[in-house]
Amino acid sequence: MRRLLLMTGIFWIVAGCASPTQPTDSGGAVTLHLADWGGASVDTNMNRFQQEVDAEWARIHPNIRIELEHIPGSGEYVPKLLTSIVAHTEPDMVSLDASSAAIFIENNALKDLAPFAKAESFDEGVYYPNVLGLAKRGDQLFALPADFTPMMLYYNKRLFDKAGIPYPSDGWTWEEFLQTCRKLTIASAGSHRPSQYGFIFENWMPGWIMWLWQAGGDVLSPDGKRSVGYLDSTETASAVRFFTDIVKERLAPSLSETASQGVDLFSAGKVAMKISGHWSIVGFKASETIHLEDVGVVSLPRKKKRITVMYEMGYAMTRGCKHPNEAWEYIKFLSGAFVQRKRAELGIGISAHRAIAEERRHTNPLEPVFLDNVQYAIPPWGARVENYAQVEDIGKEMVDEILIGNKPVELALHEAAKRIQAEVGTP
Repeated sequence: MRRLLLMTGIFWIVAGCASPTQPTDSGGAVTLHLADWGGASVDTNMNRFQQEVDAEWARIHPNIRIELEHIPGSGEYVPKLLTSIVAHTEPDMVSLDASSAAIFIENNALKDLAPFAKAESFDEGVYYPNVLGLAKRGDQLFALPADFTPMMLYYNKRLFDKAGIPYPSDGWTWEEFLQTCRKLTIASAGSHRPSQYGFIFENWMPGWIMWLWQAGGDVLSPDGKRSVGYLDSTETASAVRFFTDIVKERLAPSLSETASQGVDLFSAGKVAMKISGHWSIVGFKASETIHLEDVGVVSLPRKKKRITVMYEMGYAMTRGCKHPNEAWEYIKFLSGAFVQRKRAELGIGISAHRAIAEERRHTNPLEPVFLDNVQYAIPPWGARVENYAQVEDIGKEMVDEILIGNKPVELALHEAAKRIQAEVGTP
């Protein structure tokens, strides 16, 4: 991947392609290609959304045809796009995920959209500033946002009511969360495992990095160039010990138990709390085992600070785009009011358009809590550090070593920090 990125940078320097500050107008009928991840959808709502978007675009821009290029598998998306860039066969536009945005931004693979926006006094103020900022570098803008979500904590109201426990509220602490986990974990005498757990922990680094931030720790230094002294800091160790001890204390199912179930333990009523994004609401609405009215959502419990992570998707223009003016029009359209309203109806994420997000504040009982917590959400490291996918792999292996291999927390952190240090490239 690093070699591909190096080749990409060299190509653009040597090729001397058109500057993003001088967009050219192709004129006439054109075809634009947009790459996104995933195959053909079997979701009727998603298909209807795409049909409505396509019809509206064709109505207002009949001479600009859009061809979607689906790349199945999120793990294949980035490598295949990088390969197409090196081969000079890249699409005109791409779906840019916050978790991998830095790979494209830092390697000169995208056009700066700021000149296009400035030329027509485009109002960037319609978007949440921290969401728009994910794809900004100083005065440069490399994508317009579509939707996003802060990571939040869901809880099963029925299990809380049955146990006679008050619902959690904003401002609750780690200790309150831990005590709630204990009260909601039910183990029968003689049973080798609880019949109900207070929490479910998933070893997915995007879903647990917030614990580190809340404790004042982190994976990397503020400039993203060092891990030693940060991942293996006292603050980070306290966070990792906290959430791994929850599993070791049997307040959450083991990693192997979670993997072997084959069902969502939260929706099945076997787990009282879980961390997830806005997309889970879609699942609750369709679930046969849990109803949306039985689910509550609250900010994450805090230690030193109130903070969470946000994951976002937007649209960017590649440096090799052959029709930049037309591509800018389509990116504006996808991030504009018509598509934003249609996308928000799907419920997968929150509209990045603040007014449209507020329009939906009372469409479901969980929406106000999500909206009120947007201000506490910060970007994932993948929006700023290009090798962060490898960092996440190391982080997952580190937690596996602690929970499965019983490696001491401090040792696991120190070894992982050295590996990450080599990955981010700072001696």
